[in-house]
Amino acid sequence: MRSGHSQNDKTRRTDHLMNVDLHRFSVQEETQTNFELASEFGLSLHDVKTLKKKMGRN
Repeated sequence: MRSGHSQNDKTRRTDHLMNVDLHRFSVQEETQTNFELASEFGLSLHDVKTLKKKMGRN
């Protein structure tokens, strides 16, 4: 079975959402505020809230 470039791109990006390393984000979210997370990852506060929502956390 042939696989295309888009399939390879999807498999490589499983740990990244909004260009953020999800493992590192989840470790740091337990100890940092939304503002600190936004500063650390270069996101807006709205993006941090959206990312938490997509990860299933509030």
